[in-house]
Amino acid sequence: MSQSDTDVDAAGETVYFPSQKWFAIYEQRINENEEYAEQASDWGTDFNGDFIFEMRDMPIDQMDTEAMPEELREDLERYVNEENGSYVGYGYLGLEGGKCTGAELVEDKDEVDVGFVLSADSDTWKQLMRGDIGVVDGMMSGQFEIDGDMQKVMQYSQSAVLLTDTAADIDAKFADEEFEQ
Repeated sequence: MSQSDTDVDAAGETVYFPSQKWFAIYEQRINENEEYAEQASDWGTDFNGDFIFEMRDMPIDQMDTEAMPEELREDLERYVNEENGSYVGYGYLGLEGGKCTGAELVEDKDEVDVGFVLSADSDTWKQLMRGDIGVVDGMMSGQFEIDGDMQKVMQYSQSAVLLTDTAADIDAKFADEEFEQ
């Protein structure tokens, strides 16, 4: 992606995935998506519809963190942890009644109460963000693991597709590719 087709924040700075900036844009885009609001109007209204996105095997040790913008470096230092010999990051996505009630990186998946945990390695998340795979197809093929009521997810599969499309529409740069050592 060239700088011209990459999303920028209000200060004109490039948006990277994963970062707090990326999650803030994602929340805004979900809430601007009228089709999603209609499709998911009763998602999470009688059950916990919130998600944790677990990003495993993040290649932090292969990145030149000193070359990163300070805010991105601070996000990765704070929100990516070493667990069992690999780096893991967690994103929270609050979803209820066709709206996003919050989207952010979190330090620990247990700091928020969620109904679902969607897990995959870093490369699979990048494929999803690029629109190369869909979340439902990814779950069915085993590329994504889901902890939560799979029947609910399948019942709202069109909403899941719209969330994926919304994420893929954010023209962000991937931190590991941009700052690869």
